[in-house]
Amino acid sequence: MKNLTTLITLGVTLIGISACDSKSEKARKDALESKADALENRADTIRKDAKTDATDMKKQAAMDADAAAAAAKARAEADKKAAEETAEEIRKSAEQTAKALKEKANETREQK
Repeated sequence: MKNLTTLITLGVTLIGISACDSKSEKARKDALESKADALENRADTIRKDAKTDATDMKKQAAMDADAAAAAAKARAEADKKAAEETAEEIRKSAEQTAKALKEKANETREQK
């Protein structure tokens, strides 16, 4: 019985000793945990930067779209003004031609 108790005590002691981490094992685990934490922090930073970049790009795209719309509107207004001026020039030219033809018609009538 004494031998059995001694064997059991010895077995429990050996299991307890082997279950305890040595200082070097603890240092290795701490180093790995520290490395994992650093990687997680880096991933969080990259995620945050990407979100900021995406937000900035979205704002820039909106500003570019607004600028393009304003430029298109200005171009349309300039084209409209140019068309109106051309139409006015054509109207004036037609009026002058009509006036000249009317005067010629009057001169022709006066020759009778």
